[in-house]
Amino acid sequence: MNGEEIGRVVSVYGRNTVKIAVPTEKLPLVSRHGTYLRLLDVEGNPIYAITVGYYMRDEMYGSAGIVEPLRGYEDLGKVRNELTAKLVGYVEDGRVEKGVKSPPKPGSKVYLASAEEMKGFMEKGLLEIGVLSCNPSVGFSLDLGMMASRHLAVLAMTGAGKSNTVAVLLAQILEKLEYPRVLVIDTHSEYVPLASLNREKVHVYAPSGKIAALIKERYGVSPEELEVPLWTLGFEEVAGLLGLDFRASKQRLLLWSMLREVRRRKWSEASADDPVYFSPEELLEASKTAQGAQRGDAKSAADLSFKLGSFFDNPDMDFITRTRSDAEMYDEEEGEEPYRSGRVFTKVYKRLFRPGVNIVALGGLPSEVQVSTVSTILKALWRIATAHAQAGHHMPTMVFVEEAHVYASAGREQPSKDILEKIAKEGRKFGVGLVVVSQRPRELSQTLLAQCGTLVALRTSNPEDQRHIMRSMEDVMEELVDSLAGLSVGEAVVSGPAAPLPAVVKIHHFSEKYGVDLGGKDVDWREAWSKEPQEVDIVPYLYTRARRALEKRSEESGGLLEFLGGEK
Repeated sequence: MNGEEIGRVVSVYGRNTVKIAVPTEKLPLVSRHGTYLRLLDVEGNPIYAITVGYYMRDEMYGSAGIVEPLRGYEDLGKVRNELTAKLVGYVEDGRVEKGVKSPPKPGSKVYLASAEEMKGFMEKGLLEIGVLSCNPSVGFSLDLGMMASRHLAVLAMTGAGKSNTVAVLLAQILEKLEYPRVLVIDTHSEYVPLASLNREKVHVYAPSGKIAALIKERYGVSPEELEVPLWTLGFEEVAGLLGLDFRASKQRLLLWSMLREVRRRKWSEASADDPVYFSPEELLEASKTAQGAQRGDAKSAADLSFKLGSFFDNPDMDFITRTRSDAEMYDEEEGEEPYRSGRVFTKVYKRLFRPGVNIVALGGLPSEVQVSTVSTILKALWRIATAHAQAGHHMPTMVFVEEAHVYASAGREQPSKDILEKIAKEGRKFGVGLVVVSQRPRELSQTLLAQCGTLVALRTSNPEDQRHIMRSMEDVMEELVDSLAGLSVGEAVVSGPAAPLPAVVKIHHFSEKYGVDLGGKDVDWREAWSKEPQEVDIVPYLYTRARRALEKRSEESGGLLEFLGGEK
């Protein structure tokens, strides 16, 4: 079971730090950061350590300042090679457990952990995301249960492999599980190509119009229509869409009163946040009524009415203001309020949480619209998941949030931030897991990040990002965080309850492993500027509602391009 001997323990300090002397000829065996070592503790039991640093010194130069070798003594060398390792695990009852029970003795032998023994514990998890950087013959897997219940953070700088890591995780979930329930908040619509892996289990949703058309023409995927009806949004979500921050106190108060009023027309006990049905026209009419009724605040009422009218006129907001399916469902439903609205609410959103991987593609929407949309969807998930749990039937759902700093900023209050932090704190009790993905850790809510037990940190060179990670996450070694700037593309430090032991991992290359290219790739400028430009008719794409009408009329005539007179 022992690997090759590589040196001896020089000293032990603190609870888990070991200095090891390594002969020069053995250095190649431990030169890779994150190499695993096997030692014996003071009781003679096997323990494991991971290399985190090196100290190498020419003692001859250090003592005498000699640079050139002395004549006749060329073969004489006085080199000091020491490496620093952190104790991370011990063997008990044949299993490798995290932590340290007792340290090794100074002078005891140190061995390279063999591939065979590492496979025994590194490959036990369900989701294989890569291989050990120090030994590519050893796979590395995450435990699904611990990842979902203790949450996961995937952090990296731009271009370090963050999206690739998420895609590998999603592909593994699709491959290993028959009925997963995953919601992906796809901020840039880059995970849409996952639909080609499994058309039956991957569902893509997007607002109709320009965004849906772009997805269809870029990826060949026809997304299902995403509708987030206005009446399902809470007060803060509507205020965010209208650009009403806390400085617009009068307009916010008017909006709150209007929302409560139109909801109470259906149910007298409704609050401004309760999902009780009303039509957009009712809210617009309420704003005009308020404008006429206000005296001292007439200007605020007029400004609010104007903002609502502009919002309703924006064709990119039609997936909120001009929804159809919910109105039809409400007309078909019977019964008293609020249960009538509640049944429609459940039908509208429950399809987003059906078994499979459900990708909500929001690329192209303004950030404030993304925030309100995501907040509404996550609040709907929370209502439905908690209701399931209270009814005695959990609905285990994992939520992947790409560009999480957009929705849970460290510097400002957002409705999406509130619900994300709530899920992070309480989701475990109700079967809602969270995967937070960000390329700007320093801009991400520290409260949210602190609730993520498992960390997958790819290359991160910004010192502020590194410090933010250290401040926010408990089970992360400072030495491993310090090494983030030196990682190669696709290489990650993985630590936390879902990982068998802390490790430096080479994440699988998604495109090579699954034969699918992700979206969001950079434009190949050299290739683009080396070809003769093509004339493209962009007029149909300039007017969202006109295009939508054309698409509807062309459904029976062979497609939009043929309908417009182009080639099919």
